[in-house]
Amino acid sequence: MPWLEQPPVWLLGGSCGLLLHGVSLDAAPRDIDLYADLGDAQVLHEALSRYAVSGPEEDYSRGCFSLRSRYAVEHISVELVCGFRIGYGSWQYSADIKRLLAYAPVQDFAGIGLLRLMPAAHELIFNILRGRAERCCRIAAYLRQDLSVHLPLLHSLILDNGLDLSFQLKLDELLGIPPFIQT
Repeated sequence: MPWLEQPPVWLLGGSCGLLLHGVSLDAAPRDIDLYADLGDAQVLHEALSRYAVSGPEEDYSRGCFSLRSRYAVEHISVELVCGFRIGYGSWQYSADIKRLLAYAPVQDFAGIGLLRLMPAAHELIFNILRGRAERCCRIAAYLRQDLSVHLPLLHSLILDNGLDLSFQLKLDELLGIPPFIQT
Protein backbone atom coordinates (compact mmCIF):
# COMPACT_ATOMS: atom_id res chain seq x y z
CA MET A 1 0.00 0.00 0.00
CA PRO A 2 1.73 3.17 -1.21
CA TRP A 3 -0.03 5.40 1.33
CA LEU A 4 1.82 3.63 4.15
CA GLU A 5 5.01 5.46 3.14
CA GLN A 6 3.20 8.81 3.45
CA PRO A 7 0.15 8.17 5.61
CA PRO A 8 -2.75 10.60 5.34
CA VAL A 9 -2.82 13.42 7.86
CA TRP A 10 -5.99 14.45 9.66
CA LEU A 11 -6.82 16.53 12.72
CA LEU A 12 -9.79 16.42 15.06
CA GLY A 13 -11.47 19.83 15.04
CA GLY A 14 -14.77 21.55 15.62
CA SER A 15 -16.63 21.30 18.89
CA CYS A 16 -15.11 17.92 19.83
CA GLY A 17 -11.61 19.28 19.34
CA LEU A 18 -12.43 22.39 21.34
CA LEU A 19 -13.79 20.34 24.23
CA LEU A 20 -10.62 18.24 24.26
CA HIS A 21 -8.56 21.45 24.36
CA GLY A 22 -10.55 22.41 27.45
CA VAL A 23 -12.77 25.08 25.88
CA SER A 24 -16.23 25.13 27.48
CA LEU A 25 -19.18 25.10 25.09
CA ASP A 26 -22.89 25.75 25.53
CA ALA A 27 -23.97 22.49 23.93
CA ALA A 28 -22.61 19.00 23.43
CA PRO A 29 -21.08 18.29 20.01
CA ARG A 30 -23.50 17.03 17.37
CA ASP A 31 -20.81 15.32 15.34
CA ILE A 32 -17.10 14.63 15.03
CA ASP A 33 -15.21 16.82 12.56
CA LEU A 34 -12.04 15.47 10.96
CA TYR A 35 -10.00 17.87 8.83
CA ALA A 36 -7.58 16.87 6.07
CA ASP A 37 -6.00 18.29 2.93
CA LEU A 38 -7.53 17.50 -0.46
CA GLY A 39 -4.62 15.20 -1.30
CA ASP A 40 -5.57 12.87 1.56
CA ALA A 41 -9.33 12.84 0.92
CA GLN A 42 -9.53 9.67 -1.17
CA VAL A 43 -7.35 7.52 1.11
CA LEU A 44 -9.25 8.64 4.21
CA HIS A 45 -12.62 8.12 2.53
CA GLU A 46 -11.60 4.62 1.50
CA ALA A 47 -10.52 3.87 5.09
CA LEU A 48 -13.93 5.03 6.35
CA SER A 49 -16.01 3.75 3.43
CA ARG A 50 -17.81 1.01 5.37
CA TYR A 51 -19.35 3.78 7.52
CA ALA A 52 -20.14 6.11 4.58
CA VAL A 53 -23.43 7.95 4.49
CA SER A 54 -22.43 10.34 1.69
CA GLY A 55 -19.55 11.81 -0.19
CA PRO A 56 -17.05 12.90 -1.04
CA GLU A 57 -19.03 15.89 -2.33
CA GLU A 58 -18.03 19.49 -2.95
CA ASP A 59 -19.71 21.78 -0.44
CA TYR A 60 -19.96 25.53 -1.03
CA SER A 61 -22.22 26.44 1.89
CA ARG A 62 -22.04 29.46 4.22
CA GLY A 63 -19.06 31.10 2.52
CA CYS A 64 -16.99 27.92 2.82
CA PHE A 65 -15.60 25.38 0.41
CA SER A 66 -14.63 21.84 1.27
CA LEU A 67 -14.80 18.33 -0.04
CA ARG A 68 -17.07 16.68 2.55
CA SER A 69 -17.89 13.11 3.33
CA ARG A 70 -20.28 11.98 6.03
CA TYR A 71 -20.15 8.78 8.03
CA ALA A 72 -22.09 7.06 10.81
CA VAL A 73 -19.90 5.15 13.26
CA GLU A 74 -22.02 3.37 15.86
CA HIS A 75 -24.74 6.05 15.64
CA ILE A 76 -22.21 8.90 15.85
CA SER A 77 -22.06 11.35 12.95
CA VAL A 78 -18.58 11.94 11.57
CA GLU A 79 -17.68 14.51 8.91
CA LEU A 80 -14.46 14.43 6.93
CA VAL A 81 -13.74 17.98 5.77
CA CYS A 82 -10.97 18.22 3.16
CA GLY A 83 -9.46 21.30 1.52
CA PHE A 84 -11.30 23.69 3.82
CA ARG A 85 -11.50 27.36 2.75
CA ILE A 86 -13.68 30.18 4.02
CA GLY A 87 -14.29 33.69 2.77
CA TYR A 88 -16.00 36.55 4.54
CA GLY A 89 -15.93 39.87 2.70
CA SER A 90 -12.28 40.64 1.94
CA TRP A 91 -11.09 38.04 4.45
CA GLN A 92 -10.06 34.68 3.00
CA TYR A 93 -8.67 31.73 4.93
CA SER A 94 -7.49 28.24 3.93
CA ALA A 95 -6.68 25.44 6.35
CA ASP A 96 -3.43 23.72 5.35
CA ILE A 97 -3.51 20.62 7.55
CA LYS A 98 0.03 19.48 6.87
CA ARG A 99 1.24 22.94 7.92
CA LEU A 100 -1.01 23.03 10.99
CA LEU A 101 0.25 19.59 12.02
CA ALA A 102 3.42 21.11 13.54
CA TYR A 103 1.18 23.08 15.94
CA ALA A 104 -1.40 20.37 16.58
CA PRO A 105 -1.37 19.16 20.19
CA VAL A 106 -1.24 15.39 20.55
CA GLN A 107 -3.19 13.91 23.43
CA ASP A 108 -3.34 10.31 24.60
CA PHE A 109 -6.83 9.21 25.59
CA ALA A 110 -7.40 5.98 27.49
CA GLY A 111 -9.20 3.46 25.33
CA ILE A 112 -8.74 5.60 22.21
CA GLY A 113 -5.04 6.28 21.82
CA LEU A 114 -3.29 9.32 20.41
CA LEU A 115 -5.34 12.10 18.82
CA ARG A 116 -4.05 15.19 17.09
CA LEU A 117 -6.22 18.23 17.73
CA MET A 118 -6.73 21.11 15.35
CA PRO A 119 -4.77 24.04 16.83
CA ALA A 120 -7.00 26.39 18.81
CA ALA A 121 -5.52 29.34 16.84
CA HIS A 122 -7.15 27.93 13.69
CA GLU A 123 -10.43 27.48 15.53
CA LEU A 124 -10.42 31.13 16.63
CA ILE A 125 -9.77 32.42 13.09
CA PHE A 126 -12.43 30.10 11.66
CA ASN A 127 -15.03 31.16 14.23
CA ILE A 128 -14.28 34.87 13.72
CA LEU A 129 -14.92 34.37 10.01
CA ARG A 130 -18.14 32.46 10.76
CA GLY A 131 -19.36 35.25 13.07
CA ARG A 132 -19.70 32.98 16.11
CA ALA A 133 -19.13 35.62 18.80
CA GLU A 134 -19.84 33.42 21.83
CA ARG A 135 -17.53 30.66 20.65
CA CYS A 136 -14.83 33.22 19.78
CA CYS A 137 -14.93 34.62 23.32
CA ARG A 138 -14.51 31.14 24.80
CA ILE A 139 -11.65 30.18 22.48
CA ALA A 140 -9.94 33.53 23.12
CA ALA A 141 -10.23 32.95 26.89
CA TYR A 142 -8.55 29.57 26.41
CA LEU A 143 -5.76 31.09 24.31
CA ARG A 144 -5.16 33.86 26.87
CA GLN A 145 -4.21 31.20 29.44
CA ASP A 146 -0.90 30.81 27.58
CA LEU A 147 -1.01 33.39 24.81
CA SER A 148 2.71 33.26 24.01
CA VAL A 149 2.28 29.66 22.84
CA HIS A 150 -0.50 30.56 20.39
CA LEU A 151 0.64 33.94 19.03
CA PRO A 152 3.29 32.65 16.58
CA LEU A 153 0.74 30.47 14.77
CA LEU A 154 -1.95 33.17 14.87
CA HIS A 155 0.41 35.72 13.31
CA SER A 156 1.63 33.22 10.74
CA LEU A 157 -1.92 32.29 9.70
CA ILE A 158 -2.85 35.96 9.39
CA LEU A 159 0.17 36.66 7.16
CA ASP A 160 -0.14 33.46 5.10
CA ASN A 161 -3.81 34.16 4.36
CA GLY A 162 -3.43 37.89 3.74
CA LEU A 163 -5.88 38.79 6.50
CA ASP A 164 -5.85 42.57 6.81
CA LEU A 165 -5.43 45.06 9.64
CA SER A 166 -9.16 45.06 10.45
CA PHE A 167 -8.95 41.32 11.09
CA GLN A 168 -5.86 41.79 13.26
CA LEU A 169 -7.68 44.47 15.29
CA LYS A 170 -10.66 42.15 15.82
CA LEU A 171 -8.31 39.38 16.91
CA ASP A 172 -6.38 41.69 19.26
CA GLU A 173 -9.64 42.87 20.83
CA LEU A 174 -10.73 39.29 21.52
CA LEU A 175 -7.34 38.40 22.99
CA GLY A 176 -7.12 41.54 25.11
CA ILE A 177 -4.02 42.79 23.30
CA PRO A 178 -3.83 46.60 23.47
CA PRO A 179 -3.76 48.31 20.07
CA PHE A 180 -0.37 49.40 18.77
CA ILE A 181 -0.22 53.18 18.88
CA GLN A 182 2.20 54.96 16.56
CA THR A 183 3.59 58.32 17.64
